[in-house]
Amino acid sequence: MQELAQGGIHIYKYYIAFTAILVLFISGCSSSSQISNSDLEEYDVEKKIDESIQGDFVFRLVSDKKEYEAGDDVKLYGEITYVGDKDKVNIHHSSSAILFPMEEKVRGFDIGFVVKEIGLSTMLKQGEPYREEYRKSGKYVEDAPIDYVKFMEEFSGIDGFPPGYYVVNGETDFYLEGQERINMKATIDFKVVE
Repeated sequence: MQELAQGGIHIYKYYIAFTAILVLFISGCSSSSQISNSDLEEYDVEKKIDESIQGDFVFRLVSDKKEYEAGDDVKLYGEITYVGDKDKVNIHHSSSAILFPMEEKVRGFDIGFVVKEIGLSTMLKQGEPYREEYRKSGKYVEDAPIDYVKFMEEFSGIDGFPPGYYVVNGETDFYLEGQERINMKATIDFKVVE
């Protein structure tokens, strides 16, 4: 009888060890980049439209919604409007007159952007907004932390955005013919839920 009790204890120890190893294996395989809707409850979307003014220019940053579903097409755009006295002005900028750097705040991951060209120009007509839509171009380095690389691979490989709370720190940075530099910033935020 005593041998049977010791055998039960011995099996119980193996069961505990097996369960601990299984839990560690499962938690190791699940990515810390996965976010549930309950993780997003503590984040409040503050504004889906922001605007700044510098001289004769107005910069607007807009998200169509405060909250998107995973898989939805996230619609973000920026606008530059010339409100000065001339009929039109020519601005000089990099590959885009409007930049959309952002951060996913729950994970703390930056989503960069790629500047492909420099020395481009765009003609702005007085009172007519020049609009650029956001297009995914997440930039990251391969030797970054594995959670970040996995997130960026998912971000780049799916339609829409992975679940999360995103803050977009939009910016426009350009020069006029007389070399006057215009640099305006605007910030919007939105959530993506499952």
